[in-house]
Amino acid sequence: MNKSRRSLVILVLVILACLTQCAKEEVAAISLAKIPVTTESSLAANEYQQGMIYANKLQAVEAATHFRLALNADPTFAIAWLNLAFVSPGTALFVAALDSAKAHAAGASEGEQLIILAAKYGFEGKNAEQAKTLQKLVNDFPGDELAHLALGNYYFGLQQYQLAILSYTQATKVNINLAIVHNQLGYSQRALGNYGEAEKAFKFYIKLNSKNPNAYDSYAELLMEMGRFNESIEFYAKALEQDPNFVASHIGIACNYAFLGEPARARAQLEVLKGIARNHIDTRRAVFTEALTYVCESKISVAVEAITSNLKLAKSTQDVGNIANDLVFLGNLYLELDLPDKALERFKESMEVITQSNLPLAVKGNANTTHLFNLARVFAVKNEFQKAEETSELFAEQVGIRKNPIQIKLIAQLNGIIALHEEKYQLAIDELEKANQLNPYNLFRIGQAYAGLGEHEKAASYKLQAEELNVLNSMDQAIVLSKTKFLKTPS
Repeated sequence: MNKSRRSLVILVLVILACLTQCAKEEVAAISLAKIPVTTESSLAANEYQQGMIYANKLQAVEAATHFRLALNADPTFAIAWLNLAFVSPGTALFVAALDSAKAHAAGASEGEQLIILAAKYGFEGKNAEQAKTLQKLVNDFPGDELAHLALGNYYFGLQQYQLAILSYTQATKVNINLAIVHNQLGYSQRALGNYGEAEKAFKFYIKLNSKNPNAYDSYAELLMEMGRFNESIEFYAKALEQDPNFVASHIGIACNYAFLGEPARARAQLEVLKGIARNHIDTRRAVFTEALTYVCESKISVAVEAITSNLKLAKSTQDVGNIANDLVFLGNLYLELDLPDKALERFKESMEVITQSNLPLAVKGNANTTHLFNLARVFAVKNEFQKAEETSELFAEQVGIRKNPIQIKLIAQLNGIIALHEEKYQLAIDELEKANQLNPYNLFRIGQAYAGLGEHEKAASYKLQAEELNVLNSMDQAIVLSKTKFLKTPS
């Protein structure tokens, strides 16, 4: 357009034609523009690209190595700091890297600044602000598949799978060969129960990147959810052929054995994982899954011991986020043991850890909202229904302020749990049907409510659905299996 303005062409029609053509070219340039990566170091840029290749394969340790090499070459490389945060083990390292990304964001491109800002909002639980930021990113860079991927991941995280699919599909229109998008499409279709579409997406993911362990891992997870456990183990093994250190596949194999009723074989696989663990997060993941295998057998007390060992590990590394999470897991297990006072102690201790930490105020506020959810459940178990209902109302008020779609579903879940304890079975059903239907415990609770109404056929149907969700590495799934598939003498 500037050339046209400097032109000495006199004819108005020619000038208009030139201007029109140049305007079209500018629009085309904008529509195809990619988000610039800002660094003056070619070494940093190359290491960053290598890090992204590993990050998109979910090979976090390898990705972190390259992101650090990029930052050694250019310590002001903001987007490298952000991606280092995403692959860092533990809350403390994540927060430190995110803070560095924010500190250097002013020197980054506008697109990078939007990505960093969106990550900040996401960490703080500010979903509305995060959505606006990511939408601006897509509007400014409609020709960048990574922008559409980021928006899709936002919707995916909020379990808004149809919207996620729209964003991922747009990303494929820009670049059909971006393998990670097909992975996300597969998971989104799976969540909607569209197993045929999910299988096609995962197989295309494998075709695009046959050396990627995550491609086989993702398809294996789908096979597991479909109840094809032995096939699932085969594909997890294929993932480990590509990368013997791919933690998720060790966990997947263990979960398959747990679902097959072979917890000893599951724990043997987890011992392999412990033996090759490259950091404390790998160890923690193995121990957590080990705890789930004990829950499946109704050996809840043994599971408590396992989670307690994780808690000690988190404390030894001063990992505030995981200390708080472990305490919540212990609280949940104590509720299953019908020890609500012990559960209450753990929940309160978790909240104290968050309150006394250096985490952002927004994170602390979000944790306090979750704490109300946990408190209400304790009161329900103790038959202190007035306290439970009052706390549930406070929870609903806080969720209303934050407008987090997942927490909105938790309002219904909490109301359903309280109603179930009050033996208000129809109310429990009405509420739980509005809760997350991908949570097996919610389906099991609906079954309990139908049993309370004497509708045993419906009760059995919902309990079977809960059992057959086959959710990977889920405490709720393990609890359901302990009550349905693998009935044992309680510990």
